[in-house]
Amino acid sequence: MIEPSLMFGTELLFTVIAVIFCFLIYFKTKESYELTRHEGINYFRNAFLFLGFSYVLRFLWGIMMISRTTFEFIMPREMFAFLFILPLGYFSTISIFYLIHGSVWKNSDDKKFLILSHGIAILLSVISFITRSPLILLCLQCALLCIVLLLNFAKPHKKTKISQIKVLYILIAALWLINLLVIDQMRPLPLEISILFQITSLAVFAVIYHKILKWVK
Repeated sequence: MIEPSLMFGTELLFTVIAVIFCFLIYFKTKESYELTRHEGINYFRNAFLFLGFSYVLRFLWGIMMISRTTFEFIMPREMFAFLFILPLGYFSTISIFYLIHGSVWKNSDDKKFLILSHGIAILLSVISFITRSPLILLCLQCALLCIVLLLNFAKPHKKTKISQIKVLYILIAALWLINLLVIDQMRPLPLEISILFQITSLAVFAVIYHKILKWVK
């Protein structure tokens, strides 16, 4: 049997690095936003802020799964859903909405769009909480990711930026899909597969951060 300490260690290391990447992206784009006051940049960086929060909850979720199977620690189902499914669903969903708003902010009412986005994110989280299953939420988040990609591929960009922006959003969508696949597991994944997902996610994070460093110059 795999040592719980090893599973805990790999999950902790992954989460720390992933959260660092999220906040590096958030703060790296701060100067660009302050200089330009470009709302698209502001919504983009907020997406990574909420993604960072969701990774922290993902870590706590993983630790709870390890505890349930290894130490036979059983948390009441209602408490488990309230502590993890509800906030995790909200943070991950609102993060995607911020990406969408970063693409359409010029053609939408900011206040109304954000109120609607937060309302939908809360509603979807409550549905996941009531059903005790993230399946519906995951399917809807995949649909939202498709909207993000469609908006950015249909949106006209300057020729010098087009490839960079499209590649960036493809990478972000790939990162989210990997994250959703992991969250969908109601039991801990085998350590080898879990580490493979973690390495792949961190590699995508590194490429996204590198792209952003070039983008904000």
